[in-house]
Amino acid sequence: MRHPDQPELARVVADFEAAVLAQQPVASEHYDEDYFASDWREDDNRYDLETRRRIEARNPQLIKEVFEPRRVLDMGCGPGFLMQFLHELAIDVHGIDYAEASLDLAPPDVRDDITIASVSEPQVDAESFDLVICREVLEHMTVLEVRRTVQQICRASSRFAYVTTRFHPEPDHLLDFTTQFDVDPSHITLLTKDFLRLLFVLEGFRRRTDLEQRMDWGDKNRVLVYERV
Repeated sequence: MRHPDQPELARVVADFEAAVLAQQPVASEHYDEDYFASDWREDDNRYDLETRRRIEARNPQLIKEVFEPRRVLDMGCGPGFLMQFLHELAIDVHGIDYAEASLDLAPPDVRDDITIASVSEPQVDAESFDLVICREVLEHMTVLEVRRTVQQICRASSRFAYVTTRFHPEPDHLLDFTTQFDVDPSHITLLTKDFLRLLFVLEGFRRRTDLEQRMDWGDKNRVLVYERV
């Protein structure tokens, strides 16, 4: 990643401003049952319980071992399949998702613990969960929504935030962001990892490199773990 000189920095900031203000959020109606349940994704990556169980592999047990959570909030939980797997491990888990279709597809055990609402707005009491999860969600948001969502992740967490997302593969600078429409038409924002890290620091959270390494068991380099200072 190049570091722009001072004259170029003004142009970078101006371009960032224009790009951010031009973004349009993805409507909740986009995430209908067909979005979750059809087979348009690569590698048969559908949102049914057993497919997700195979894809999650050891991740639910690892969440329990690494964070030892008492109460978990899954922000952007979709149909709640990770919630189901954590519930099977006797963890008190709740979820928030933007898409009303999430409830139709959610397993009965966790359906009543999913709130349909925006994760970028306050939905729970401050510091009411010792672990807040937000996985593969931020790439579906505008930059402004990402900023507000990080605020809400940190507001809800009394201790840990565990986040995964897709990052810009070849950024020119800190404020660079791109899209990934070829993978998913709603992947409207791929940020730089350092930019997202700054948002957590500004909320008073500290990076846990050791826990990131443990959670990135798939070696995808998409894991962030932060802890309240």
